[in-house]
Amino acid sequence: MEQRGIMKMALIAGASEALKFKREHPKATDEEALQHVNRQSTAMVSAINSDQ
Repeated sequence: MEQRGIMKMALIAGASEALKFKREHPKATDEEALQHVNRQSTAMVSAINSDQ
Protein backbone atom coordinates (compact mmCIF):
# COMPACT_ATOMS: atom_id res chain seq x y z
CA MET A 1 0.00 0.00 0.00
CA GLU A 2 1.27 3.44 -0.81
CA GLN A 3 2.26 5.90 1.92
CA ARG A 4 -0.79 8.08 1.35
CA GLY A 5 -3.13 5.11 1.81
CA ILE A 6 -1.39 4.14 5.03
CA MET A 7 -1.77 7.68 6.36
CA LYS A 8 -5.48 7.66 5.55
CA MET A 9 -5.92 4.34 7.36
CA ALA A 10 -4.09 5.70 10.39
CA LEU A 11 -6.26 8.83 10.50
CA ILE A 12 -9.45 6.80 10.20
CA ALA A 13 -8.28 4.36 12.88
CA GLY A 14 -7.47 7.25 15.24
CA ALA A 15 -10.81 8.96 14.67
CA SER A 16 -12.65 5.68 15.11
CA GLU A 17 -10.83 4.98 18.37
CA ALA A 18 -11.62 8.49 19.66
CA LEU A 19 -15.32 8.06 18.86
CA LYS A 20 -15.38 4.65 20.53
CA PHE A 21 -13.74 6.11 23.63
CA LYS A 22 -16.24 9.00 23.75
CA ARG A 23 -19.15 6.54 23.41
CA GLU A 24 -17.81 4.43 26.27
CA HIS A 25 -16.96 7.50 28.40
CA PRO A 26 -19.65 10.12 27.64
CA LYS A 27 -18.33 12.60 30.21
CA ALA A 28 -14.77 12.45 28.87
CA THR A 29 -13.32 15.59 27.34
CA ASP A 30 -11.91 15.76 23.83
CA GLU A 31 -8.47 16.06 25.40
CA GLU A 32 -8.98 12.79 27.28
CA ALA A 33 -10.09 11.11 24.06
CA LEU A 34 -6.95 12.35 22.30
CA GLN A 35 -4.76 11.11 25.14
CA HIS A 36 -6.43 7.70 24.84
CA VAL A 37 -5.75 7.63 21.08
CA ASN A 38 -2.11 8.55 21.73
CA ARG A 39 -1.81 5.66 24.19
CA GLN A 40 -3.33 3.27 21.64
CA SER A 41 -1.37 4.56 18.63
CA THR A 42 1.38 1.93 18.74
CA ALA A 43 -1.16 -0.89 18.64
CA MET A 44 -3.08 0.81 15.81
CA VAL A 45 0.08 1.27 13.72
CA SER A 46 1.05 -2.36 14.31
CA ALA A 47 -2.39 -3.49 13.16
CA ILE A 48 -2.15 -1.36 10.01
CA ASN A 49 1.33 -2.70 9.26
CA SER A 50 0.25 -6.29 9.74
CA ASP A 51 -2.53 -5.80 7.15
CA GLN A 52 0.02 -5.02 4.45
